[in-house]
Amino acid sequence: MNVHSTLPAKSPLFPSSCRATIAFLAFTTILAPTFCATATAMPQASTIVTLVKIREAWVYDLRTKQLEPILKFYAPDAVFLQPTGERIAGSAALRKLFQTIMATFNSDLTLHSQNLETSGDLAYDSGDFQETLTTIATGAKITAKGSYLIIFKRQPNGSWQIVQHVWTGTPPPGT
Repeated sequence: MNVHSTLPAKSPLFPSSCRATIAFLAFTTILAPTFCATATAMPQASTIVTLVKIREAWVYDLRTKQLEPILKFYAPDAVFLQPTGERIAGSAALRKLFQTIMATFNSDLTLHSQNLETSGDLAYDSGDFQETLTTIATGAKITAKGSYLIIFKRQPNGSWQIVQHVWTGTPPPGT
């Protein structure tokens, strides 16, 4: 039995096909950072929006005296640094701080974020604040202004919580 075997002839296209493959790989290597930057920009933009919403909800909860919702923004081991330098750490201490504030004052706090950035599982929001505190018992008003820094950490479930919260400020006139 004679079987003719036909071997494929060498393709005259192989040399140009090789060049096309090399050109394609070079092109994609050059453009890869552009696509990767776009891919990472989308999650970062989404994270920024989430953090802005947290900040706005925090201010709203303070103004409307929502103790439980405001405490949920903080990690269990969060630290709150007062303008006096006092360090308030942990859930129980934060609860006591906010209970005292909410029972003593009405707040008209306004935050003006200057910089909000993320890097991996950490993010920070830094800016200025103005606040008028009205003493509930007397109606006396205290006006304060200063700067704030909030450091957020992404939790294992993907949510963001405050781990460090810092206030600086100028003392109200007459104090």
